Formats: sequence, structure tokens, C-alpha cells
Amino acid sequence: MNASRRISPYLIVSQFLVMSNISLPASNVGKDWGVERKSYLDPVTGVEIWEMTRGPAAADNLYFHFSNFTADNRFLIFTSDRSGVQQLYRANVQNGRIVQLTDEAEVNARSACPDQTVASRLYYLRGPEIIALQIHDFTTRVVGEIPEPHMGGFQQPTQSSDGKWLALGKRRDSTTWEIGLMKIETGEYRTVITQGFQMGHVQHSPTDSIIFFVWETGGFAPQRSWLVNTDGTGNRPFYFRTKPDEWFTSAKEWVTHEAWINDTGEMTMINDKVGVMLVNKDGSSRIVREGHYWHCAARPDGKFIVADDFDGRLWLMESATGNIRLLATGLRDKTRIHSHSSFDRLGHYVQFRSGRQHETVALIDLRQLPEQDWLQLPENPSNR
Repeated sequence: MNASRRISPYLIVSQFLVMSNISLPASNVGKDWGVERKSYLDPVTGVEIWEMTRGPAAADNLYFHFSNFTADNRFLIFTSDRSGVQQLYRANVQNGRIVQLTDEAEVNARSACPDQTVASRLYYLRGPEIIALQIHDFTTRVVGEIPEPHMGGFQQPTQSSDGKWLALGKRRDSTTWEIGLMKIETGEYRTVITQGFQMGHVQHSPTDSIIFFVWETGGFAPQRSWLVNTDGTGNRPFYFRTKPDEWFTSAKEWVTHEAWINDTGEMTMINDKVGVMLVNKDGSSRIVREGHYWHCAARPDGKFIVADDFDGRLWLMESATGNIRLLATGLRDKTRIHSHSSFDRLGHYVQFRSGRQHETVALIDLRQLPEQDWLQLPENPSNR
């Protein structure tokens, strides 16, 4: 069935309320929250940091495995609980003005995925439904519904390299998980692969017709990272070192927090207690920088990587050399957040979450960095 013609159960309820003369609460969709941003100079690095929201409401970014910016780089998409539950918002990068995008309890705000080809559009989950939202006029369309069987476990959509499909994940039953693809234009759904273990971090490659996923265990896995072709063939391990004498350290490797590099189709990963790792398309890899880092993501061209550590510091490193410089400190001073840092579409900004004084989203304009030499000698975060 064409998803544009299917009738959403939420629409049926709304029409019933109207016909029954039952008033609906006023919606905050489109509300202009004004400009809340303020800047400060990091006391250690001297870097200017812009906090985009004020407290006491908490703001959070989207996951870091794709850019949180719209395709035209005009707006940063984030979530906030200022209305009582997490909803989606846009912040104008140039002037900081905040506008609310959603206002309904069923919105899974953290599932949002900006469309990489249409600057005015993003996608989010509402139960099993995939919703396309126009961020300027706030109209929505049900793209389609993740079909049964399912018992939750719906995962953040990621967009295919041609912009036509969304890669999705769900839990089919108590023992089986599934990855599927939904066509954005029609809502057509097709199963890619099912597995008898929990699959997580589902990410469509930005350059190829392949999907990445992990065997999610919350710790070490016999084989964590996998690739499968979008037609369901070629299910295979991605990065793997099964022989202990090939491990980077004598301890069993724990690879985590993987993210595609937009322009190259390579991937950054954290090798726990080892360092930031760059993985090629064929699964071969190298350590970019040793140290106990936590999350990392690359600039679209892959030449720079932003990474955080457990001490609440944010670092910028050169992929080719491993040279590094400190950007920000104190990000976990008040709230023990995950920074989940990433870049904008052009590589001008680093975007991250901060808990320095309150839970907010923040930006650093890399073009305004003070002059400083790269650190070429070991300067690694402490072990945590």
C-alpha cells in the first residue's frame, strides 16, 4: 500500500476528537523560543564555546553517527524536555534562534534523522511509524509503518547513500532481531536480515549499498561488528581480529562507538583502552591515536576526528598523523553526560553535548580556533 494514502491511527483519533467537539490542548509546534545561546572561553584552551540552550531544561543532541545539521547546514537539530517530555527543536546556526518542531507524547525525539538530500526534512519514529517532518512549515507525512511482527526495539533510521531508503531495526520476538529498509517515497518495506542475537547501531553506509550493525552485548562480543549488503546477501564480519597474537593489546579487544565517515565510506571506532581506530572498507584498520577515548566521529572528508574522554574533555585529531589538540574541558563538571560529538556538513563546526553547568548542546567554530601547535608527543587521557 502506498504510505501516502494510508490513514494514520493518530489522524483517526484527532478527527474523532474534532467531530466530538472535544478541544485539543494548544500545540507548541512552531513556537519561537527566542535566542538562548551564550558563549564562554574555555579556561584551559581559550577556545570560544557556544552553549545553545539555557537551563534548567535539559537539551540533548542526536546520536553522533551522522551529522546533526540539516543538509543546507543552516540548522542544528536537537531534543529538549522543556515542555515536560522530549521534543524536537531546530536552532539557527547563525543567530541561535530556537523553534519547536514537534509536540506530542508519542514522538521518539532521539530517533530523529535529518534528510541528507532535502534540507527542509527530517524523519523520526512515532511508535512503529516513520514520520517525515518539514521543519519550516511543520507539516508531517507518514512514510510508512514498520510491519509486524515486532515487540519494540525500533532503532534510529539512517538514510541510504542515494537518499531513497531508510535503514531500520526492530526486535521481532524474544529471540530474533531484524534489519529492514523502507522506501521514503512509497513506504515499501523489505527485510534485509534477521539474526538470533540483539542487533544494534544499525547504520546504512553513506557511500555503498551496505548496512553496518553490531552484536550488542553491553560488553565484549564474540564478533561485534558486521556488514550486510542491502539485498540481504554477504552477511560478514567487518573489523575483526580473532587471533590473540593480532590484537593491538594483550587484553581481549572491545571495539565500540562506530560511525561511518560520510565522504570516504570508512569508519571510525573506539578500541577500548587502546585508542581511536580508523577502519577501511575491507576491514583492515590502524590506530590513529592511542589513548583512553570514549566516542569519536570524523569530519565528512575524514581528515579530522573529534573525540571525547571520561574526564569531560574534547579533542581534535588529525587522521593522517595522530597529532592532537585540546578543544574543551569541564564538559562533565555538573552532569555526567555523554558528549556524542560530531561535525556539521561542511566541517566548520564541532557539535557536542555539555554538562558543564547544565545539560545543553554546544558548538565550536573551528575557523575561530586560537593559534596553537598540534601536540605531537603523547598527551593521552587518563585511564578510567
